[in-house]
Amino acid sequence: MKRQIKSFLLVALSVVVILAMFAGCGNKKSGSSDVYDDTKPYTGKFENGKLTKPFHLKIVTPTDFNEAIIAYKKGFFKEVGIIPEFTGVLPANVSLAQSVIKGDNDLFGSGHVTTIAQARQGGSKLKIVLHSMVDSPDFDKLHMTWFVRNDGKIKSAKDLVGKKIAMSSKGSCAETLNAEYLRQNGVDVKKTQIVVMNDQQQEQALKQGNIDVAIVHPPFNMKIKNDGGVNILTTSYQIGEKAGDGEIGGLAVRAFSEDFIKKYPDVIKAYIVADLKAQQYINKNYNESLKIAADYLKMDIKNMAGNIYPDQKWIKPEQIEWWVKTAEKNKIAGFETPGKVKASDLYTNKLNPYYTGELK
Repeated sequence: MKRQIKSFLLVALSVVVILAMFAGCGNKKSGSSDVYDDTKPYTGKFENGKLTKPFHLKIVTPTDFNEAIIAYKKGFFKEVGIIPEFTGVLPANVSLAQSVIKGDNDLFGSGHVTTIAQARQGGSKLKIVLHSMVDSPDFDKLHMTWFVRNDGKIKSAKDLVGKKIAMSSKGSCAETLNAEYLRQNGVDVKKTQIVVMNDQQQEQALKQGNIDVAIVHPPFNMKIKNDGGVNILTTSYQIGEKAGDGEIGGLAVRAFSEDFIKKYPDVIKAYIVADLKAQQYINKNYNESLKIAADYLKMDIKNMAGNIYPDQKWIKPEQIEWWVKTAEKNKIAGFETPGKVKASDLYTNKLNPYYTGELK
């Protein structure tokens, strides 16, 4: 009898151990140590347009239209050996530059030339490796829209003296282009009140009278327009056009820390290939791309808007220079002294395989 009990207990214990092993395997994430260990040196190389070993790239979870969504959903990242790890929405008290320098994220995937310049001045050594979107006169592809209430008295830039203008942050594209808009129309920006407020909150604040102007990016511009009760005062395309180039008023850039670039040059090459594929796909399949992004962001497609991209494969120096000169003209923080910020210090094409001729 004792022998039977002992045998039963041994069998039972074996079953428990086996089940525990299976349970442990079932709970492992794709980024677990048996698949990926970021403490070990990465040994992959960029060959024939892709990495020889997969690389997990940390990216802030997008909250609006971004080509990274398309690169992920259409498999362009996968094609080049990049596995995107979306790290979550960036906390309000943490800048993207800080998170990239700290290593919480790898890609600086949302910003403009002035953003990178100011981050560098603050000690965050970021370097632009690729262009992103440009502006368009089409409403559903605009970079930014200036909204006012349709029952108000604001009809032109001259009416903005003493008024509250909301923008997502200081030192941003909104600050630069808003200052340029006022300068073009002979209005001193110091005679207006700048209110920092994220795009999602601006519609309600405008309609409640807490602000006089809302400056928003897509897709929030589409929602505000659809909800009604507003007029468009100006757009980033119109501001850029008056400054000599309508498209350039929307030029965004993609960057990494200089340390990351030095450590993972082959990953930069692969990223550029994937991102450019996504850009080109969006241009050719815009409506489908909007739907993909709307599904990812869990937004109603009727309120969705996005961006388009330039027909180029590497950064053009004059694009970077335009933003530097525009910031200088308007004495944006860090650009008060002409020539202090050198456009050539902000970007590199040296790891772009199309620029170097590694790929055609």
